Amino acid sequence: MKKALCRLFAVILAICLAAGAVTAVSAAAPTDSYTYWTNVGTQRKAVYGKAMYDVSTVIDVTKLGLERFSKITSLCKDNDNNLYILDAQSRVVILDDEYNLIKEIGLIDGSISYNNAKGIYYNDGVIYICNTEGANIYMINSDGALIDTITLPESTLIPDDFEFKPSRIIRDKNGYMYVVSEGSYYGTLLYAPDRTFLGFYGANTVNASLASVFTNISNRLFPNVEKHANSAKKFPYSLVDVAIDKDGFVYTCNGYTTLSSSARNAQIRRLSPGEGNNLLNNKVNFTDTEIIYIDNFHKQDICDIDVDDNGFIYALESCFDKIFVYDSDCRILTVFGGGMGAGTQKGTFSNSCAMVTKNNGDSILVAENDTNNITVFKINDYGKKVKELDYLTLEGNYDAVKEGWFEVLAQDQNSQLAYSGIANAYLEEEDYDTALYYAKLGYDKDTYAVAFEYVRKDFISENFTWLFLIIVVVVIGAIVLMFVTNKKKLVFIKNPSLNLMLTTAIHPSNNFTDIKEKKLGSLPLCFLLLVLYYVVTVMKTIAGGFLFSEYDPTTFNSILVLVRSVGLVVLWIVANWLVCTLLGGKGKLKEITIVTCYSLLPLILEGIIYIILSNVLLPVEASFLSILSVLATIYFGIMLIIGMLKIHDYSMGKFIWTTILTVIGMAIIIFLIIMLIILVQQFGAFVITLVTEITTI
Repeated sequence: MKKALCRLFAVILAICLAAGAVTAVSAAAPTDSYTYWTNVGTQRKAVYGKAMYDVSTVIDVTKLGLERFSKITSLCKDNDNNLYILDAQSRVVILDDEYNLIKEIGLIDGSISYNNAKGIYYNDGVIYICNTEGANIYMINSDGALIDTITLPESTLIPDDFEFKPSRIIRDKNGYMYVVSEGSYYGTLLYAPDRTFLGFYGANTVNASLASVFTNISNRLFPNVEKHANSAKKFPYSLVDVAIDKDGFVYTCNGYTTLSSSARNAQIRRLSPGEGNNLLNNKVNFTDTEIIYIDNFHKQDICDIDVDDNGFIYALESCFDKIFVYDSDCRILTVFGGGMGAGTQKGTFSNSCAMVTKNNGDSILVAENDTNNITVFKINDYGKKVKELDYLTLEGNYDAVKEGWFEVLAQDQNSQLAYSGIANAYLEEEDYDTALYYAKLGYDKDTYAVAFEYVRKDFISENFTWLFLIIVVVVIGAIVLMFVTNKKKLVFIKNPSLNLMLTTAIHPSNNFTDIKEKKLGSLPLCFLLLVLYYVVTVMKTIAGGFLFSEYDPTTFNSILVLVRSVGLVVLWIVANWLVCTLLGGKGKLKEITIVTCYSLLPLILEGIIYIILSNVLLPVEASFLSILSVLATIYFGIMLIIGMLKIHDYSMGKFIWTTILTVIGMAIIIFLIIMLIILVQQFGAFVITLVTEITTI
């Protein structure tokens, strides 16, 4: 009996230890990392990526024998990588590079508090504390003694209603200081080395829409009291954080903007000296593309940024608790973290609030409000290799990166940076065909364009004689054929219906008159044209040149293309027939169908030419494709107008009026179709619910 009890106790103990081990591993496991691919379709595409950072440790000051933080508001480091932690209750804790306690600073000079201060910064032996509610910035030494105080300067450049609520401060190598004031949309306050106020720097701009421009013009032309009272001035977004790189360039971030795509772009900016213009890509959304907004309490919001000596940009998003890492060319390396304010696993967060990087980005420290702990992420070997190779690639050292990028691909085939780096390496070696291959695999259109230009130039040089002879023969042959055809009145197409359709683009007025008066035209040929129009529209997407294509095989929907091409044509035919029947139009449904479908010929021809040209042209030559598209659309419109005037016997004024009503009719039909689909869905759900209730009785 005793042995049996001992065995039972041993089994229970083993199970408990195993469960504890599993729990410990689960708690220490890093969260999934991912990255984004660009140039795949119209938006960035999120894909899984191998983790570049792992959780190293979690700093809990209670384990250092200190009182728990009330609320961490900011982090910074000094030249020795010592960590400075700002607590909202007038407290600064300083840890060394190994996160051991150096000292704790309380009240300044033993009596000056700085409760709810939101920013801390170290520069040249001075600790700057942004006393937000006190409307000043304290400059103290490492012993907590007050050196000086920065307050709002007296200047005519500052508006009378301006509230000075400093939340962040940085200082460049020349002694110029940049101060972020909470809620200010004027930009940062710029101070000279002698503390003279120079003005505001780096303010965001307001993107005016076409509708807002017309509204402003209307309000100015026809002002009244009611319009003035109801008008709301649109202000630019205020800054929430500021950083500076080794070259003195200032980086700012906007925090939460709006849900509009234009406002979400360029949340992080790199400002040019003097002018304060953004030097980064204005079209980059530095947060997630798919997950932007869930409800009023979950909106993406960049709360902290940092930049290292190699130009890598680090952004902390505080709502979904993600860390985003970009290179100096705004190409994303990795995204990790998570928790959405309720993360309990190591590597996730419960309301992240501050971030700082150390050792040139090898360590990323993130503080969170709920636990008031600091998670330390340390770069792994894979991450070091990716950052080093990416930096060398951007610096143009392609000879040193090719083998390294192949090693990266062996570990993570989802690395778009690796494909691009390999393509650039082969481009440097003048192996243009291989460069094209890897550039296409990585959707690197810039590198592909450069390599393709060389390939095209070589092809033309090697085959110039044959190409020239072919062009000469084709041109001379076409001229001779036209001359012989006109002189002998030859007819190559014997079928009158097919001949009428093909010559409509050349003689639209005569042919549409024959369609009306002689009852010519063929509905089967109309069906053929619709099929061709749909096929060409699809092929423009999937077979168009790589440099001009936004084809994403994972999201492409041929049914949607059918609705947007053939569906609109059919909708126009039906709506125009209904409207013109009520308004005395003489055109029959068959005639409207024939005129509309025959008018598609320029668009079909343009699609075929586009597919060919897009595979041989470069992006700098894209204007040819744009001109071709515009001309085809204009000619389609001219043919449609001529045809409708002929078959309905309308004046131009009545044609315009019926066309407007036709467009309105198309909108009504679409609305009715949507309503019908909703009703069918609801009825189907009702039937399913009814059957479920009956079968469960």
